[in-house]
Amino acid sequence: MRTTASLAPLPTWAAPAAALVGEQRACLDAARLLSGAGFAIRSKPAPGAVVVLAGQARDDVRLRAARTVGEAHPDARILAVLPSGVPNTALRRVLLAGVTGIVFEDELDRALVPTAHALLAGQLAVPVVLGQQLAPRPLSHREKQILSLLVLGMTNREIADKLFLAESTVKTHLSSAFRKIDAHSRSEAVARIQDPESGIGLGVLAVTTPRSA
Repeated sequence: MRTTASLAPLPTWAAPAAALVGEQRACLDAARLLSGAGFAIRSKPAPGAVVVLAGQARDDVRLRAARTVGEAHPDARILAVLPSGVPNTALRRVLLAGVTGIVFEDELDRALVPTAHALLAGQLAVPVVLGQQLAPRPLSHREKQILSLLVLGMTNREIADKLFLAESTVKTHLSSAFRKIDAHSRSEAVARIQDPESGIGLGVLAVTTPRSA
């Protein structure tokens, strides 16, 4: 994953440039907005340019495009135009793939140009509503303990016995932990933790030695 620190801001005298990658109609819409704001539209990604990924309906196609651009053009600023309502996991994955700007399709007219300028200034630019979702509150020690046992396949009753807790307390901690890692079930929580591209990883787990809540 590229870090935003590795993308130095362009000189103030440099003319902004943008290249479009993706479905033709979506790219034309983005090109219209950017050219109207003074961006030079390039036929292919170039060093220091904003590269807009638009119209990729599938998550895997979008991720592959982001990685390809990032590997070929390390200095490019990658901006992904995503469908509104895309799952949080998809948002995290595009950031891990090297995207530094996100715009929702229904906010394209208002947000595309300001986001592109922010990327040229060396900033990470995502919609405000994503802040808490992309950087959730940290898991407590007890939540990590319980998730550790969950990953091992234990039931709520077994976890409660292991940690000397009431089963209702385990359920409360699990509900809180699920919200923090954006999971809606036990199986989804385990999959999120074990997925190397989720941004969570096994590092959230704690040694399961009983400790006061």
